[in-house]
Amino acid sequence: MPHLVIEHSRDDDIEVLVPAMMNAAHRASLDSGLFDELDIKVRAYPCDHALVAGRDEKFIHVTVYLLSGRDDAAKKDLAMRVLDRIDDIVPPVASLSVDIRDMNRAAYSKRTA
Repeated sequence: MPHLVIEHSRDDDIEVLVPAMMNAAHRASLDSGLFDELDIKVRAYPCDHALVAGRDEKFIHVTVYLLSGRDDAAKKDLAMRVLDRIDDIVPPVASLSVDIRDMNRAAYSKRTA
């Protein structure tokens, strides 16, 4: 845990930076001290159709899914780390945001190889 999902507008300037954004999100999560490196999962998806403030604008949004139980300060620190790391490498976009979502620890299930 965590799962970081990067959604972004489909744009050549952003597409070329997807691997760097994924690495930045991974590094920010690791640097938070909340997770072991092997537990961090990052995915990225382009969005073909989106409006930002009613206009066709470039955007990047990261949703971070965490098992429940962390306090608000830890979540805010993680969100700002991810935001700052990605902001350092991408060109200006109309919207760059990070949202932290709690997953129900009692209901979460997984299988590993």
